[in-house]
Amino acid sequence: MLSAVSFRLPRGGGVLAPVMLGVLLAAVPAGPVRAAGSGPAAVRIGTFDSRAVALAYYRSPDVMKELMGMRAEMQKAQEAGDQKKVEELQARGPAMQMLMHQQGFSSGSIGNILPVIAPKLPEIAKAAGVVAIVSQWELPHTASNVELVDVTPQLVALFAPDAQTTKILEAMKGQKPIGLLEALMIKD
Repeated sequence: MLSAVSFRLPRGGGVLAPVMLGVLLAAVPAGPVRAAGSGPAAVRIGTFDSRAVALAYYRSPDVMKELMGMRAEMQKAQEAGDQKKVEELQARGPAMQMLMHQQGFSSGSIGNILPVIAPKLPEIAKAAGVVAIVSQWELPHTASNVELVDVTPQLVALFAPDAQTTKILEAMKGQKPIGLLEALMIKD
């Protein structure tokens, strides 16, 4: 607790006045004064369920259009006899499916999706009053002064999910993600 200190400076201030004032000011805390034992100020961090964001992304009209474009590209390459392009697309499809399984059913990183929504993250963070936004599955520990704020709905909304996607997302809420290895072993 700070207390008022009174002292008399020599007439004209003298040489010691600026030094004494500097010493006194150095003793005043830079931040807000907190009661003893109240601990550090709370830090708010936004978290999201990466599975929900992945599901909303992959079911979005833009991605569905992209997938349809890949099918059309495959047909075109087959008709043209472009074996190299056919092989590339044949490898890409299963690789994308494995990635979707890791992201949609497990706790796989959505690093390929985040650039799509990155421009909106500062606005979402500001509205939620958080200093950072991270996947809830990538946050194994927090200090007692950290408050976690779920921003999953705001991130999902960026993809304007349809009624069917919203229904799937609701069903997903109570389920834990499967292991990454288990997700890799999904056959479809």
